[in-house]
Amino acid sequence: MATSRPAEREDLDALLDSLLRFAQETLRKYGEFYPFGNTMRNDGIIEMNAATTGSDRPASQELIELLISGMREKAAAREIRAAGLAYDVRVTGKDGKPTDAIAVALEHVAGDAAVVLMPYSKGRLSGLRFGDLSARPGERRVFS
Repeated sequence: MATSRPAEREDLDALLDSLLRFAQETLRKYGEFYPFGNTMRNDGIIEMNAATTGSDRPASQELIELLISGMREKAAAREIRAAGLAYDVRVTGKDGKPTDAIAVALEHVAGDAAVVLMPYSKGRLSGLRFGDLSARPGERRVFS
C-alpha cells in the first residue's frame, strides 16, 4: 500500500495484518466467515468490531452496512484514527477463472483508503491455500 505518511502506513498495515490473520483462522476453522471489522483507537489500540442482525444466516451486505455505520459513529466522535473491514468476495484470478478472496477495505483519518485482496482456494487434500496480496484504491466510507 502506498501512502505518503509512514505513521499512516504503519496504522493501516497493523489493521490489515490483524484482519487477515483472523479471516484466515476463521476460514481454516469454519470454512467461511461473516464480515467483521477492526478499528484503531487514537492511542493505537486495535479493537474488533462485529455486527448482528439476529438472523442465523445474515446477508453479508447488511452486516457490512451495520459495521460501517458503527465505525462512522466512532469516527464522528473522533474516537478512532483508522478502520478496516474484512469480507469474502469472488474475483477473477490470474488464470482468468473466478476464485474466492478475502477483501479488506482500509481507511485512515489522514486520507488514505485502499482495498486489499488475498485470493484463496480450498482443496480436498491440500486444505486452504492463500495467494498473493494485491491492492487498489478504496472508497472512503467511514471518514467522510
